[in-house]
Amino acid sequence: MRKKVYCPFCRLVLTALGGSAVPSFEDGKPVSVVMSWNTDGRTPDPNQPWNQIPEIRILMPYAQTGKDDFLVQRFFRPINQRESNRLCDGAKLDIDVRKLAWNVLQQIRDVSSCGRHPHPTDAIPSFRLIDVEDNCIISAPKNPKYAALSYLWGQADFLKTLKRNVDTLSQPGALMRPEFREKMSRTVLDAMQVVRELNLRYLWVDSLCMIQDDATAGHADSVSKMDIVYGASFITIIAATGVDANAGLPGVRPGTRGQRQCVEEIAPGFRLAFKEFYQNYIKDSVYYTRAWPFQEQLFTPRSLIFIGGQVAFKCSKAEQWREDVVFEDESILTGTSGGLEDTSSASNDIGEFEGLIQSYSGLSLTYDFDIYNAFAGVANRIKSKLKVDLCHGIPDAYFDWFLLWTSLAPQVRRKGARAGRGLAGLESHGRGCGVVAHGSTECVRVWNPTEQLSSSSLQNFYGGAMQTRFPFDCNRTLPTLRTLVGAPEYFKDILNSAPRSGFLQFWTVSVTFNLGTPTSIDNTCGPTNTRSRVGFFGRDGHEVGTLFVNESWLQGHVPGHHEFILLCEGRDQRAKHGKSDGEDGWKYMAMLIEWHEEWAERVSVGSIEKHDLEQSLEPGPVWKEIILA
Repeated sequence: MRKKVYCPFCRLVLTALGGSAVPSFEDGKPVSVVMSWNTDGRTPDPNQPWNQIPEIRILMPYAQTGKDDFLVQRFFRPINQRESNRLCDGAKLDIDVRKLAWNVLQQIRDVSSCGRHPHPTDAIPSFRLIDVEDNCIISAPKNPKYAALSYLWGQADFLKTLKRNVDTLSQPGALMRPEFREKMSRTVLDAMQVVRELNLRYLWVDSLCMIQDDATAGHADSVSKMDIVYGASFITIIAATGVDANAGLPGVRPGTRGQRQCVEEIAPGFRLAFKEFYQNYIKDSVYYTRAWPFQEQLFTPRSLIFIGGQVAFKCSKAEQWREDVVFEDESILTGTSGGLEDTSSASNDIGEFEGLIQSYSGLSLTYDFDIYNAFAGVANRIKSKLKVDLCHGIPDAYFDWFLLWTSLAPQVRRKGARAGRGLAGLESHGRGCGVVAHGSTECVRVWNPTEQLSSSSLQNFYGGAMQTRFPFDCNRTLPTLRTLVGAPEYFKDILNSAPRSGFLQFWTVSVTFNLGTPTSIDNTCGPTNTRSRVGFFGRDGHEVGTLFVNESWLQGHVPGHHEFILLCEGRDQRAKHGKSDGEDGWKYMAMLIEWHEEWAERVSVGSIEKHDLEQSLEPGPVWKEIILA
């Protein structure tokens, strides 16, 4: 195919697949290109995304080494009568309001439905903006219409607002003075130009609109309200290209586009273009691997995404509105979901938020101490929708459920934090849970449900009737007063209104099992776990359960006797008939722990059948007080 340079269609398909990046051989096997046809169109009912009205044919080329062994898959969309490709300036992006965002916004009748949020001028007393007409930093007027910038700082050295220069930068024209302009981030300068071309006046950029060396509570309060800042913006400029703040916005300045539009003349006067989805560039974008931009994307109601040499407009009702494709029909709006910016939803689906935490946990930070800061906006929304407070990121009213996470790959602890993912551990069945304060014997309950406080009957953590599960005395629940010596310090819990130390002190059932090579077959569904699978065995040698541990912990600990604590009851699989409380399958969820003198740490989590509790090694199941990091 590479040899057919005379064939414009071959050239077009090969370029669409990645050009020279597509290998001729992979693992000794020749790579071939195949194509398939599909259809696309409107989805009348957003609750049935599979039910589409076919309106356009989609040609999908694949590069493969064999059947179903794909290397590259891209989407190639011939144009129908309701959309058309437009040739673009090869040197500079066209951000003319009439041809891009405003054309879309005029077709969306209720623009406000793309997001309704409190305004930062009401929530953040020190809220500042860049005035792109007067070229200075200002205290924001009441409820202004502004754009926000989402970008990477990286390791670049660029101008930031500090206590010593804030007054100077607030003077009209200050940002264009040579001593400041030369130090300004290239991305910020380009974003200011985009705002001007969109006929807006104000731009919010974190490095200039927040005083970076301000250690007061006001600065921390601003950092924790990024959901409001991005949620209330009229549009967010997303700089998804480059590795730092000096990458700029490709195409804003002539000669910086960096990508050639994929167009070939198939026959005299007949050109065919490859309309590439911007998502095809995400896998190579550093921006989408970073933690700070994660919540910025979630909350923005509308965005201009600069990636792959193009700019795409996206909102909760449309996406793929872009410079190289002209849409003129309102009915082609996709109605895509906008994520957390839809504040009208009353959803309290815990699974939705578990997915957010899962996605965030795999992202990277330049500074590990930002682990809470970069998630603060999402945390605010979790607290609001679930009506909870957070204890080191864990919703207090669903504490045990959020402790049952499992890592799919070996973990690396963040520098400065003994435990890489916040707290772990809860008193079994919720019989009293306390947080230990450093240098103090004080313990404070993680959660105090109103129902429990107003009732004189014995109730569990969730206000339900206490059940008798174990043949020994479990009545002792109050913490023993003690002060931990030499315990590690944790990152400050900015997500909690009354942050504590990061240690839990509680009573639960403790059991001991022998860890060894598993005898069962791993038949779990879902993603592959790359950690080491270990079995734990009872007194008669029977395998009572399995779990996954890091290879580094496996060496020196397996085989051997180790302690587990019970967290709660749970299921490894969903109930088949939807009535999970009444169906078989309920087990005890158990945490494998490792002691460090007075306190313990989580190693992993598994499950055991209830009747296998009697398989515990000597001294058998016991009611025990735990201090868990």
